[in-house]
Amino acid sequence: MTPETPPTPPPLERRYWCAGLYLHFLAEAPDTGGEFTLVEGVVRRGAEPPPHTHTYEDEALLVLEGELEVRYGDHRGRLGAGEHCLMPRRQEHHFRCLTPEVRLLVKLSPGGLERGFKAFGVALSESLLPPPPEQVPGFAEIARILGEFGVHFSPPR
Repeated sequence: MTPETPPTPPPLERRYWCAGLYLHFLAEAPDTGGEFTLVEGVVRRGAEPPPHTHTYEDEALLVLEGELEVRYGDHRGRLGAGEHCLMPRRQEHHFRCLTPEVRLLVKLSPGGLERGFKAFGVALSESLLPPPPEQVPGFAEIARILGEFGVHFSPPR
């Protein structure tokens, strides 16, 4: 943060359903002078994003509840509550829920990728329930939108 970016509480409008993920944007790029975006997320088993690469952002995960299996570069491991990892930009990574649900903090550095998620997500200010399936864009549309922000999904193996 800089002196020009005072602390702000996150409003309800910063909570989104994004293709099966619950994302609460605690700090967005404008709040941090572009340095980072901080997100609280809830991921359910089966709704994990496929393997992908960030062109611009390093992604740090801190598990708050549950357990994940993570893979980035040559590293494979498990993360439980209180454990964290840093997945560098331009390195393919993936995580899988080992428990039915995982709550985590995600720090993306630099900030700005929240704009991509908001472009296809549904704000919780519209409803506290997940959107009906017909309001969730297909994978091709999500990949197109996030591709504009430098996130590229790996072909299935």
